[in-house]
Amino acid sequence: MKKHTLIISVSIMLILSFVRQGTCRPVVFFIGGWGMTPSQMEAFSRSVPESEKVKFLLPTEVRDLTRPWHCADLIYDHIQKNGLAEEDLYFVAFSLGGIVTQWLLSDHPELPVKKLILVGSPMGGYKFLPPNPFFSNNFPEKLPIYVIAGSKGQKAWFLRDVNDGVVDLKSALDIRDQNLKEAAVFHADHNELEEIPEVQAQISRWLDLRQEPPRNVVAGNNALSHPSRDLGGGAGPRCCHPQLGGT
Repeated sequence: MKKHTLIISVSIMLILSFVRQGTCRPVVFFIGGWGMTPSQMEAFSRSVPESEKVKFLLPTEVRDLTRPWHCADLIYDHIQKNGLAEEDLYFVAFSLGGIVTQWLLSDHPELPVKKLILVGSPMGGYKFLPPNPFFSNNFPEKLPIYVIAGSKGQKAWFLRDVNDGVVDLKSALDIRDQNLKEAAVFHADHNELEEIPEVQAQISRWLDLRQEPPRNVVAGNNALSHPSRDLGGGAGPRCCHPQLGGT
């Protein structure tokens, strides 16, 4: 009798496990950069239908610019309060939002994150700053990371030669080899990265959620973009930008 009871209990647990797995829905979590406005967030997140995304704007106080761990705690609280911790999460983070996301995933590696897309995020810091915990670049092992960066910026004392005016290309691509899967560089400045259709189309392709993007998101290359290159496992943070010797 005990044997039959055990078999029934195990069977029920397996069935419930499959049911839970089957009910997970994809949720795309857009995290804005510091100072991003609601209208800018609308432009940045328009590659995903409203019903499948969550939009999070960072606090606007200056002190929050230096406390990404605090912003990460706010996002985690939002995830918990809205019952998103059991869903399939996809993060798309812009600028400082990428640093905040790094802190979030470092503190909570248990979150079911399937992909992370970083757009214009200074993951490698700035050339005048020594290595420090703020730019720890500590992501969960094997988390697939995709990077979008810009190359339209001018020379500046705090940036390397190729940059988007706010973040230099080397910093944006400074992701560990086991994490970086693919990168795309666009001839665009920092603000253009959050609104041009080519970036939205690239985000949609990488998310690959078997859905049609909104009609105002147009795929294809033009003068603003360079073709992305599949980096694969362990290939290193190479990029298609001609000044870096890519193809």
